[in-house]
Amino acid sequence: MSGIAVSDTPGRGRARRGGGGGPWWAPARTGFAGLALLAAAVVPSASATTQPVPVPAAGTFAYVANGLAGSLSVIDTADNTVTSTIDVGDDPNGVAVSPDGSRVFVANRLSDTVSLVVPAAEAALSVPVGDNPVGVAVSPDGTRAYVTNTISNNMTVLAADAIPPSVIATVHVGTRPQDVAIAVNGTRAYVANLLDGTVAVVDTTDNTLLTTVPVGQLPQGVAASPDGTRVYVTNFGDGTLSVIETASNTVLSTVPLGNGTSPADVAVSRDGSRAYVADFGSDDVSVIDTAANPPAVIAAVPVGEEPLGVALTPDGSRAYVTSSMDNTVSVIDTATRTVTDTIGGFDIPLGVATATRGVGGAPTSLTLTEEHRGHGNGHGRDASGVRGERGPTLKARLTAGGRPLAGQSILFAGDSHVWCTETTDSRGRAACVVRGKQDDDACYTATFPGDGTHAPATATTCTERRGAVDGKR
Repeated sequence: MSGIAVSDTPGRGRARRGGGGGPWWAPARTGFAGLALLAAAVVPSASATTQPVPVPAAGTFAYVANGLAGSLSVIDTADNTVTSTIDVGDDPNGVAVSPDGSRVFVANRLSDTVSLVVPAAEAALSVPVGDNPVGVAVSPDGTRAYVTNTISNNMTVLAADAIPPSVIATVHVGTRPQDVAIAVNGTRAYVANLLDGTVAVVDTTDNTLLTTVPVGQLPQGVAASPDGTRVYVTNFGDGTLSVIETASNTVLSTVPLGNGTSPADVAVSRDGSRAYVADFGSDDVSVIDTAANPPAVIAAVPVGEEPLGVALTPDGSRAYVTSSMDNTVSVIDTATRTVTDTIGGFDIPLGVATATRGVGGAPTSLTLTEEHRGHGNGHGRDASGVRGERGPTLKARLTAGGRPLAGQSILFAGDSHVWCTETTDSRGRAACVVRGKQDDDACYTATFPGDGTHAPATATTCTERRGAVDGKR
């Protein structure tokens, strides 16, 4: 998704045309308190009730960043209903999903953070990156996330498979970087530099800038072809689409989209034969025949007002388009090139991404218990010996067919915040120690996302210590 900023004034927001003309915003920074496992004796909680909760479903989902609300909406594409809304950071822009659909990354422009969202647990945590992050992409193997920081003029490389994601490298890419795309083999990152009029080519094997490719005016969106031979770039300022040959890092052709189109984002079909461009200025989606020589526009599909983001379902049958001005998402049937559904209720929708979350059919069972220290003062030392407040210990056990299921990741969360991910041992058990003093009345959730063989499972435990002490239970 391209990084066009939204208004920071209270009330109704509006996408700004043109993007990064200058730092008109006042970024609000938020930090992330690191997670730590604490070594201490615990006793069972005075009062805890454990109950199963609905397990995460398999299927294809669209994830939409609500720029004004600071949240991520989850759309089940089976019936185009919003199944959940998860809080992230301030002014979320770009959205990307891991290949297995288990994790979503959201660039929060005004928080200077990236949120890692786990849809199965409806929980998120945020980590600091550079100034005004707007674009994000995940590597094909799911181990890296790439975040463009439009004021820092650089790209942050994160360990995407860690909790929390850690910063691996920072790469200077150009002036006002916007969207980023990763080559199908994972060895190159392509970044649109808004004010340079270039696309930066980064070698992801050593995180170095290889070269920059001149394109059109105010480049915004970037997408790589499935065969790795082409990169498509929307030029917001001159209403064109640049086609880059990756072997030579040169522009093969420039596709005119029309005056006033202001193309913001682009997505490429699975077979590489079509490109879909969200035209912010003309309120439509341009469909481009990329197999033609030269590539040409073959249709323009009207959508909502001021579309900013576009994403195709993995099977290529539908395109989801965010319309920032009328707070809708349009669903396009790519075969008929018509809008088949319009979903409302968003709050300045910006970035959008889709993914399929597949899980096996073997049933599993998950239990969760919560324990806390019996000393009452909530103070102790963490794993590094630093003295501070410690919370409860969460213990989960995962079984399949009554037998322990070892070597599986269990995600622990509470109050919509991810605490940690731990791997089950030979007895199917995993534990997470929550850092910091927690509310007397609190609920925690353990989630097994499922894998190719085993179905997902979720359990929650709620503690009411004060009620137990007062004899009110």
